[in-house]
Amino acid sequence: MAERVLALPELRRARRVASCLSFGRELDTHRLIARLVAEGREVVVPRAEPRDRSLHFHRWPCALETLDFGLRQPRRGEPESAAEEIDVVLVLGLGFDRRGFRLGYGAGYFDRFLAGRKLPAIGLAHDFQLVDELPAEPHDVPMTIVVTASEVVRRTA
Repeated sequence: MAERVLALPELRRARRVASCLSFGRELDTHRLIARLVAEGREVVVPRAEPRDRSLHFHRWPCALETLDFGLRQPRRGEPESAAEEIDVVLVLGLGFDRRGFRLGYGAGYFDRFLAGRKLPAIGLAHDFQLVDELPAEPHDVPMTIVVTASEVVRRTA
């Protein structure tokens, strides 16, 4: 799957890549992040800020904290990177559909971050996480591309 992601033109052009840090049974993004860094890309990882329900991005590697449910994210106080300088974002989730919609963990952090941005968003999923259709709300922002081990699905407007 990493080869499919790394071959995408959107990623090949990107200098600064935002990537989720995987946890639990999600696709492992740690090796993909290591490859991006080895290729000379700057990688930033998100920190969810519950006070204003926003995402803040920190250059990788950085000090991490583990949240109650097991997700690791940058510690508050680590130096932040400007979200406006991100070229592409790699997003994980519980499921994705062929239209690009994502089922996340319910807080809407990524939808708020992506809303109004002309930023390629690439969903990373196990094959079993890709379904024909998920429920979508008006505020949901679809992924530009969803990548699994066996296919690349591009959203068609």
